[in-house]
Amino acid sequence: MEVRTLKPYKGFEIEKSYETKKDGTIRKESIVYSAYGLEDEIYYDSDTTLAGMKKKIDIYLNGAKSLDEIINR
Repeated sequence: MEVRTLKPYKGFEIEKSYETKKDGTIRKESIVYSAYGLEDEIYYDSDTTLAGMKKKIDIYLNGAKSLDEIINR
């Protein structure tokens, strides 16, 4: 398993982890993005896409319990 730290996003550190094939290329189905608090380094959540991870962070920071709650504001 390979792990890369990406640029922080709104106070969260984002890591991209994945497995590689024998030829060194990334197995796309193994990609997982995980978010950790920058200050406390506590695990927050994971998603299979970076956009999905950022959406979860935005929902959390807006105080919403779900995406529907944000859409209906």
